Amino acid sequence: MCVPNIYHKARNAGPGILLHRATPSNRIMLQHVASSRATLALHSGLNRLVALALSNQQLATAAAERSTADSKANASSQAKQWYEQSSLFYSNYPLNRAADARRDADQVLAWFNSPNARVTPVNGSHILVTKDTQTAAFYGDAEGVSPSASSNSSSNDASIPGTTSNNGSSGNGQESAPAAVQATSQPVFISPAAELGLALHPDVPPLFLGLSNASTPFFAVQIASASIANDIASHYNAKWVSARTAGPELSRVDAALMAVASGLAQWHLDAQYHGSTGSKTQPQDGGYSRKCPTSGRVLYPRIDPAIITLVTAGEDWCLLGSKSGWPGGRYSTLAGFLELGETLEQALCREVAEESGVVVDLHSVRYVASQPWPFPRSLMVGFYASAATDAVGNNKGGGNGGSSGSSSDGTSVVLSQQGRKAMMDSGIRSEEVSTALSACPVLQTPIPQEGEMQDVRWFHRDWLLQAIQQGPAAAPGNFQIPGSYSLAHHLITGWLYRLHPATVSNGSSGSS
Repeated sequence: MCVPNIYHKARNAGPGILLHRATPSNRIMLQHVASSRATLALHSGLNRLVALALSNQQLATAAAERSTADSKANASSQAKQWYEQSSLFYSNYPLNRAADARRDADQVLAWFNSPNARVTPVNGSHILVTKDTQTAAFYGDAEGVSPSASSNSSSNDASIPGTTSNNGSSGNGQESAPAAVQATSQPVFISPAAELGLALHPDVPPLFLGLSNASTPFFAVQIASASIANDIASHYNAKWVSARTAGPELSRVDAALMAVASGLAQWHLDAQYHGSTGSKTQPQDGGYSRKCPTSGRVLYPRIDPAIITLVTAGEDWCLLGSKSGWPGGRYSTLAGFLELGETLEQALCREVAEESGVVVDLHSVRYVASQPWPFPRSLMVGFYASAATDAVGNNKGGGNGGSSGSSSDGTSVVLSQQGRKAMMDSGIRSEEVSTALSACPVLQTPIPQEGEMQDVRWFHRDWLLQAIQQGPAAAPGNFQIPGSYSLAHHLITGWLYRLHPATVSNGSSGSS
């Protein structure tokens, strides 16, 4: 009996065929072999199923972990985006501009003459503000809302300029971070418009600012003359202040509204005649355009876009500059206007090179936020950007005021040779110094360009954070950055916020 031979044949030909030809004893043995093979196959299959189930469970666990990590990353990204794009001064415009309705001249006139219309006088770039909290008749809506100066004032219409809801919202349904400084002034609003009598400028129409949530119409009016402006200020116990100067002293919604009011008034004063035909233009659209009767061309307030950027090198360094005429110790981000035919990114690279000599990596430019800057008609567009690493060594000479050392080839490094020697004198070996500095970026040497900046230098994040927290009075050299109302402040503290979220807030100290 050759069972192995029969089994060999059975394995190749199939047990069903040879079982029919085999003897009874061989058939029993073959059945046993076939049963064993089936059992082994079953066990193997079960093992594969168990392994597959474990693999699926591991994959599900890994997917859940990735999902959790992605959720945390998204939450962090959303928090970062909220910080970068919220709470910018002059961005919290409180009214519905009603762009379609304002095209109807009769409707605009009816709103202006309505008894609940609120009118704020402007005198070109100047607005009328007061600190008098007792002039309630000139604040609030027609129902007699409390004066806007009161920090705990309440209103049925939270979007009315001059009022602030208790939770710090802007009054237009959008949350905003609390202002760094409580509003100390408020604009004067007069109601009804007839109280102003003949004080209006004959060539500037009532400027429709928009409707509140309660459909209260708001207007700005250009005062006819300086003498009338002085009389109005005296009558309302107020004073004329430039909108740009007064902005930080106002609430966010009042600052946004009054910036638009003064900007529109200045544009109307400048655009009374067409530049090509010489014809006197006619106002329309509630004050948002003027039309030339000769050519039929419609003129709109021009917006001058400008870039503003914080240039960084690695995670530790940022580039700031100072201009002559600024307060001593004040440093800010670099900025400049677009030229004809430029993209925003190209303008950024050009302006940084013009003001500092530093080359920017064009592909690193990242948009952050924009801020209306209607003084008279600009728009600031904010970016983060990185200095180009392949440009290191291109800039020769110059210095950076000691914020970092200089190497022999003219580029700035994290530690000068003296610094390295001092570290080694303290017992640190040369290779340890090199290892510690290997991950640090080599910095291009800033060279202030004549007619642009007085000083440009790199600042380390730790030094910058400490100086901001100390404030100008205690910081070295009275160091300060622009006030919290500015996009420059937002970019600088935003960069520090991602690195030190627990110690930096939107209201960190800064000079206005």
